[in-house]
Amino acid sequence: MQYSFTKININAPFPTTQCGHSCQIEKLSEFHDDLYARVFSFKDEKSWIIHFSFDLLAFDLKHRNMLEEYFRDYYQDERIKVITSATHTHYANSVRDPEYVNYLFDLLCKETVKMEYRELEDVTASYQHLHSNAIGRSRISGYETNKETLCLIRFYAKEENFLSLVYYNCHPTILQANVPYFSAEYPGYVLRKLEETYPETDFSFLQGAAGDISSRFVRDGQDYEALEKLGNNLYEDITSLYNEKAQCVPLQLTYKEVPINYDHEFKPIDLSKIRGDLSEREMETIRLGQIEREKLEKTANLIFGKLIEKALITAWDTGCVKIIFFPNEIFSHYMNYIDRDKEMLVSYSNGYGPYVLPIDFKYITYEMFTDTLTVETKEKIIEILQTI
Repeated sequence: MQYSFTKININAPFPTTQCGHSCQIEKLSEFHDDLYARVFSFKDEKSWIIHFSFDLLAFDLKHRNMLEEYFRDYYQDERIKVITSATHTHYANSVRDPEYVNYLFDLLCKETVKMEYRELEDVTASYQHLHSNAIGRSRISGYETNKETLCLIRFYAKEENFLSLVYYNCHPTILQANVPYFSAEYPGYVLRKLEETYPETDFSFLQGAAGDISSRFVRDGQDYEALEKLGNNLYEDITSLYNEKAQCVPLQLTYKEVPINYDHEFKPIDLSKIRGDLSEREMETIRLGQIEREKLEKTANLIFGKLIEKALITAWDTGCVKIIFFPNEIFSHYMNYIDRDKEMLVSYSNGYGPYVLPIDFKYITYEMFTDTLTVETKEKIIEILQTI
């Protein structure tokens, strides 16, 4: 088994807007903390997996495919499988800015091929998980799923922990929407603390099924001090898992991918069903959702194909847990269709798409206005989650 890891600073060297809130229209240059692409790679005689975790809102399928093609050509090796995922911070450089996306792609290609691999012996992995409201819970009044989950995957060579993956499913939106700087938000803060505590270990972050989960009803502020407070809570939960002994099994590099076609429809939304107990922020987001819905309908009617028509769901079975990578902002409800003792559901990966609500969801929320997938498409998604 061979392994390599690198951190690539992906701060834009020129002004861009942020990406994640509709009010983020001003171009900025200040970084409160650096944005990174954390890249780890494993390869053996049969398989070669390269995973990118970006401090970005998203990374689209087109560029994921371009990366995989580039590395296969560069190394002349068809084993290579590229898996991309985003921490989904709403305060990163905009992935809607073509100049930034082109800069980022060139940077990733240049820096990734510099990675140096080292031989490892007796490579094993362990998996732990627990329910945690350290940072978030359902952001929809009256709707709770209790699926807020912290997971930790640790990789060992001769019992020495050389890589750890932190998984949590909560929107990185603790900060106010209009902060005048870029930030990796709570995932970046927590990883920095872990790197200081465990300097011999590489760290990366996987964002989970967080479509319906945020810090809205957990935070007591929206400045960086509030972010640090909640980040410390999550850090403490992670270190508690570190203090527990976990069962290790030999590492596997078993990879599978399943393409899926997305069919769309615009179902009427009955606004008379809006609950009377919603917070002011929820009412505001519903108004924003109506605006987004109008934009989607105009786009779909005028320019066929603007709605996402194809997606890619992938899975990496590590031996201790199967990590399922799904592109959309999927609700935590879909964790009901996996075995959480053996599987993890990662969002914002291998592309990007709008929200995927549960079938026949009854709550009127912002997320409902951008969910255009048909019931049949959601049933296909469930089948893939259960069988991949």
